[in-house]
Amino acid sequence: MRFASTLSMPFRPPCARSVIACVAMALMAAQSVAFSYQGYLLVVRAELQQRMEARFGSKAGPRLAELAEALTAAAQITDEAARVERINVIANRARYATDPVLWQSEDYWATPAEFTAIAAGDCEDYALAKYFALRELGMPADKLRITYVRLLRQGRLENHMVLAYYPEAGAEPWVLDNLEKRFLPARERTDLTPVYSFNDDRVWKVQGGGDRELGSPQQLRKWRELLDRVRGELQ
Repeated sequence: MRFASTLSMPFRPPCARSVIACVAMALMAAQSVAFSYQGYLLVVRAELQQRMEARFGSKAGPRLAELAEALTAAAQITDEAARVERINVIANRARYATDPVLWQSEDYWATPAEFTAIAAGDCEDYALAKYFALRELGMPADKLRITYVRLLRQGRLENHMVLAYYPEAGAEPWVLDNLEKRFLPARERTDLTPVYSFNDDRVWKVQGGGDRELGSPQQLRKWRELLDRVRGELQ
């Protein structure tokens, strides 16, 4: 996948730790473990609501129920692109807040349940929540990539994360972004330059001649830790 612009400016880290630190720095040997998204966000489970309320307050449980209702309604949208756009709108209702403010951590990947319960997060949390929601609605992994990009904003480069949606194999991706509310094709996002991307199946590094596969996402420590915490929420 290639977005539209090639930039050569000083790279200043922003919404999380550096791209490399977030994605490929922690490559560790691990066996791929299948994860099922079914029954995570679409099912209102009292135990999960109670745990989230204990952590985040009385609004957390109703927020999870509201999300399940919103996703159920989105699932009825027959046009796939319109359904993806609806998920983008639902997730973008949350307010932006940094990891140090929310989690007292420099880099914390919130589970979609945590993101929903607290109704706030940073760029990774929006992208991950959208990915999980679309996967649970039946979107195949090969149509989605969680993508680290360099964002040109106010004359400087920042690290950022978005979700890319591919309508079909080899097609131009569309971008789901918490900073840009419009659902736009990549060619119109000249402020973004992709660096790394991943989904359930693979990790890619974006290069001039195309994307180079780096292996399994199970090599990504942050991704493994996130899935482990989601599994804990499902118990």
